[in-house]
Amino acid sequence: MDVAQVLIAIVGFGAAVTTYCLMRFPHMRREPFSRYPACSVPVSALAGLLVLCLSLLILIAQYAWHAR
Repeated sequence: MDVAQVLIAIVGFGAAVTTYCLMRFPHMRREPFSRYPACSVPVSALAGLLVLCLSLLILIAQYAWHAR
């Protein structure tokens, strides 16, 4: 793996965890958005998984671009 691919994977995993936490725990959000209720665990997990899949697609695209 290239250094760029490792960084994409780390940032993608961090973004997925952050997405889950922000959707699940409203007290961690900024003030204008903390008034909205917490999302359910399945919805929060699905959103985090969606962000993780998007970052994996970017990782695969970068690998394909680098392999050319």
